[in-house]
Parts: sequence; C-alpha cells; structure tokens
Amino acid sequence: MSDASRVGLALDDFSEEHSATLLGWVLSADDALDWAEAPFLRVGPELLEEWHAQRGIVPCIARLRGELCAYGQVWEDQVEREAEIARVLVKPELRGQGIGQSFVALLGLEARRRGFGLVVARIARRNRGGYACFRAAGFARLSPEDEAERNLDEAEEHVWMRFDGPRA
Repeated sequence: MSDASRVGLALDDFSEEHSATLLGWVLSADDALDWAEAPFLRVGPELLEEWHAQRGIVPCIARLRGELCAYGQVWEDQVEREAEIARVLVKPELRGQGIGQSFVALLGLEARRRGFGLVVARIARRNRGGYACFRAAGFARLSPEDEAERNLDEAEEHVWMRFDGPRA
C-alpha cells in the first residue's frame, strides 16, 4: 500500500474552481510538454476549457487529507470500448511521494467502474518518471507489435501501457 493510500487519497470530480491552482503547478516548459503536450505559454484556462469541452473526456482530481493534490483525465472511447488515462499532474511539492502512483491506479479503477475492460496510457519516451509511475500503479507495457501499431498515427513515439490493476 502506498503512502498516499494510507493517508486517504480520494478521487473527486474536477470543478472550474480548481483551474488556477492546477495551472500554477506547471512550473516549466518541460512540465507543460509532459503534461499538456503544449508550449508553456499556451497552458492557461482556455486549454482546460478546450479539453473539457471534448466528448468523452472525464476530468478528475485527487484530494489528500481534503486538499487538492492531483489532476488527470479518463478518455472514454465508446467505439473501441477502451479508456485511456491521460494528462496526469501532481502538485509539485508532493511529487516523488507515491501520490501519482496511487492517483493513476484510482483513475484506472474509475475507468473500469465506468465499464471499460481495456484501460491504456501513453507516455512520452522522454518521460521516465511517468513510465515508472504508471508501472508502479499496475500498468504493463504493451507488446512491441501493439505499441508500434498504436504509434502509427502519433506525431511522436510513445510507450503504451495497459492497466492490469494496482500492485500490492
């Protein structure tokens, strides 16, 4: 059990009132690229509004002891009958403490609760921390063939993973 689970990490619905706080967690150009796949100067309230207006995007937050600590999305693809966990962001001072791992596992379980048997994530190859986080949360890398197929329509190659469930 991660530290975050022991202290009560809870999944909750995103509200527009969270926007300014979340955007304040994007501290650098690398943060912007890893989280939003957007230039730092484009990361603002309009970007969140644009994301949340898209069909099938379910924005979620996590609270730790009642305080906002993470943001992420479940992308629902009804045609393919799969969900994708995306755009995960953890409060900077809480990074490296297992919050992201626990949050990603909660998002995977939320996608399953919504009826999706296949839950995937794509991680930029440069994002080693993201890969480690998802792996620790119960995601396993897809086969090289499946990964190559999923990368066909991508602007850059990603590491693709599927949710097998939280690790003990």
